Amino acid sequence: MALSSKKYEEFYVTTGSGANKAASADVTKAEAIWDLDRGEGCEWFLNHPEYSPLIFQLQQMWDEITSLRAEISSNKDKVSMTLGTSGSTALVGDTRLPAFTANDTSVTNTTKSTAITFGNFTATTTNKGTTYSINIIVTETTVVSAGKGAGTTTLTKQGKIPLI
Repeated sequence: MALSSKKYEEFYVTTGSGANKAASADVTKAEAIWDLDRGEGCEWFLNHPEYSPLIFQLQQMWDEITSLRAEISSNKDKVSMTLGTSGSTALVGDTRLPAFTANDTSVTNTTKSTAITFGNFTATTTNKGTTYSINIIVTETTVVSAGKGAGTTTLTKQGKIPLI
């Protein structure tokens, strides 16, 4: 999901020569005053009737940004895909899909499992051209654990799914 457009502007810049460039001395002075005030827990600002709500809101925004940065940092490397470069690593079009199994236990004393296993992607060339497909094996196993008909039955079907 893409980020929405920002809804803010910078207060000033410290590089360039535009009208919004703050003088280095002014920034240094502001930082020194901030360091003094912050060292006292922003007591003067928090006791000021007009500034205290702003300082309160700025602190909440700082807390939120810090929380978001932690989430981004812990999640930024979780989604990735690396394609291999040799026959012993996963190559484009050469990666096996994992088997899929669905279990149904809706009937008392019966478990029905359907496993779907995908084989390799294949290309078959004839005088009519090349066709592509993927092999598929579907196995249904039914286990009846009690009563008349208890036991296991298995049905396996396999085929190729043509790819267009």
